[in-house]
Amino acid sequence: MTRRTFILNLCRVFGEEPEAVFSSGLENGWLEYEDELYSEDLIVRKNVARIIHMYLMKEKGINDLPSIHEAEALHDLYDCRVCANHIAQIWLRGIMDAKDLAVGGGFLVFDPDGIDDDDTVMDQLKRAAGLVN
Repeated sequence: MTRRTFILNLCRVFGEEPEAVFSSGLENGWLEYEDELYSEDLIVRKNVARIIHMYLMKEKGINDLPSIHEAEALHDLYDCRVCANHIAQIWLRGIMDAKDLAVGGGFLVFDPDGIDDDDTVMDQLKRAAGLVN
């Protein structure tokens, strides 16, 4: 799914009008310039986490969880230090899943630069919307 399609789907899932979403998202602080500049690129997991997290905070008034210590179970949580809080907040709330690389479990990664299929991304948006509905 492209960034543009993701952002438009986010608006639809939350019942928002997608008209002028890029300008209003930038103004309200839940989108970044790169989201418009690279709008036709496939959206990677760290950007899904960032956009959902910022949207929930800025548009829906959902505060951060007070501790992200449990998210340190994700072995790659700090691979993107800028994204770490976004990833932790979204993973701890059950909006996005981790990937378990160990046979039998126990080696969780978020895979920040990975790309999920469209059905998975839509499910993530629906989980996020469930927090406010």
